[in-house]
Amino acid sequence: MTKYVPSRLVRWAGYLAVAFVIPYVFVAPSSRLLVSTALIYALLAAGWNLTLGFGGIFNFAHAGMFGIGGYAMAIATLRWQWDSLPSLAFAVLVGAIVGGLTYLPVIRMRGIYVALITFVFVQISYHLVLALPDLTGGSNGLPGVPAITIAGQNLARFGGLGYLWLLGAAVAAMLIVLELIMASPFGHSLVALRDNEQLARSRGINRIRQQFIAFVISGAMAGLTGALYVAYFRVADVSLFGFGLVTLGLSMIFLGGTRQIWGPVLGAVVVTLADHRLTGLDAWRPVVFAAGTIAVLIFAPGGISAALTRGASILRERLTNPGRQETGGPGQNPDRSVEHV
Repeated sequence: MTKYVPSRLVRWAGYLAVAFVIPYVFVAPSSRLLVSTALIYALLAAGWNLTLGFGGIFNFAHAGMFGIGGYAMAIATLRWQWDSLPSLAFAVLVGAIVGGLTYLPVIRMRGIYVALITFVFVQISYHLVLALPDLTGGSNGLPGVPAITIAGQNLARFGGLGYLWLLGAAVAAMLIVLELIMASPFGHSLVALRDNEQLARSRGINRIRQQFIAFVISGAMAGLTGALYVAYFRVADVSLFGFGLVTLGLSMIFLGGTRQIWGPVLGAVVVTLADHRLTGLDAWRPVVFAAGTIAVLIFAPGGISAALTRGASILRERLTNPGRQETGGPGQNPDRSVEHV
């Protein structure tokens, strides 16, 4: 008797397998740089989607938490001479704290007001970095961030092989954690608040508590992503809080799809590859991404992942029921069309 293996475990094994083989598929330095960038953006978009997609909260502060996590990593390693792993943990902690603090001003807000306040937070973070040059380096930033070292091994060696494994494992781990979160009562309550807040509150769900927890978790993920970004590119500067990063992250999420956990990861890969191909367009690149995002929102509101999911469902149905007739069962005239019925 064949033992049943849950599809969730198969999917998780697939995530880890892809993370393991990536360094062997992409061996050229230029391709490894491109893939590493895509993986970092995948982490950014997947963590952001917890509040934006599943929570339905117009949270632009995720980009600010990302930047703060990056600066936390740079300050811990350069100013305080901490090792890599404690610095990463510190960035995660700082991101979580900032995520919780960011939610406090928007507790009573809804819709566009949440978007405005959280975007203001990004601008405050930008000016705060400039106002503390002794700590943050001001407009010069903090260059020379040391590469991550684990068990005495520098991940930047051998063409960045270690970074590819680390980033791939981080994306796989984040997808698994997000699946566990969304399958839990907390995840169900977050979606319930998004879909029908009044009904959810009438069933005893505490909106403030659940959304606060979502901001804390999202902030921790953003802090980790920012720390990995700074450790990979070896510099922290004010571009981490740039408006371009906000629009790029939103493009990844909406193109990939907000209702699928892996959708933003797919969107990050597509946008990163497209951005690389469109380098010759210079200032026209944001226009192309904006037009593409608008087209997807109009013609495929669920994003690329939703379209792929629907296509896979249709294909599966046709393969499992090849002889099924759409017009019905015994006794019905097969010549009658649906329109006639």
